[in-house]
Amino acid sequence: MLFYFEYEEKRRKADVVWPKTDGNIAVHIADSELAKEFPTDLSFELERGNKVVFTAEDASNKRLLELQNIIGRRLQELVRRH
Repeated sequence: MLFYFEYEEKRRKADVVWPKTDGNIAVHIADSELAKEFPTDLSFELERGNKVVFTAEDASNKRLLELQNIIGRRLQELVRRH
């Protein structure tokens, strides 16, 4: 699924692969600018079918943590709609 989100006042995109049940949501950053600075593969967890969580890739990297939070909130919005 192609996934759009706002980061640093720009519209960004990623490819998302949803699990069939609880498990990992694979997020592949497709934005070339972000791919230069951050890991292109991020993992989020879908718990109990309705809660999106993640483990910080690098807790000392505030921008990466912000990116993960933004993506996590956006994924949570999608989960709530379905």
